[in-house]
Amino acid sequence: MKKRTIALLLLTALLGILLTSCGEDERNHYSPGYWRDNVFYDAFVDLRFTLPDGWEATSQEDLDAMSAEADKMLDTQRGGTGEDPASVYHYELSAKDPSTGNGILILVQSYSGNANDYIDGLEAGAELEGATYSVGTTVTVQLPGHAYLMVPLTMEGQDTPYQRQYLRKQGDYLINIMLFSSQEGEDSFSALVAQLSELENPS
Repeated sequence: MKKRTIALLLLTALLGILLTSCGEDERNHYSPGYWRDNVFYDAFVDLRFTLPDGWEATSQEDLDAMSAEADKMLDTQRGGTGEDPASVYHYELSAKDPSTGNGILILVQSYSGNANDYIDGLEAGAELEGATYSVGTTVTVQLPGHAYLMVPLTMEGQDTPYQRQYLRKQGDYLINIMLFSSQEGEDSFSALVAQLSELENPS
């Protein structure tokens, strides 16, 4: 998980340079999701995730640290000191199967462009010298409740090299649902998507 987290932080910082994020005063009303038993409810993203048996979820403390580190990296990449960065990245959920490495990560970030702009940034990053990932063909897919642009990535040097990012814009935010798999086949990702469902408030 630590290796994957470092790779994601570096990637989000890179995309922060290639793309433009919104300022604090331009945001809509964002609120984080929460756990109840083994179900994660996220009203802003408008879905819920059921933690499968045997999976492990990242603590809120660690998610907050990931968000803060990504904000700091973005600020320093833009010439700041990193001491008091704007709050741009919100890591909502991270969970994985420790036996396979397969997992999910949900990231909400303040963002002035659209999903296609983000994908353009991914593709531009993949063309940079020393890039550690490649980008596949983008398609529109349906996840519970909403249509998303899905872009597949292959990450070098990762235990779970196959990744799919599901993207949609909501107000001043970009919602990114990332699924990770050790296998490239469609069945692997279908099993991960099956853990997502339309939002229902807990009783």
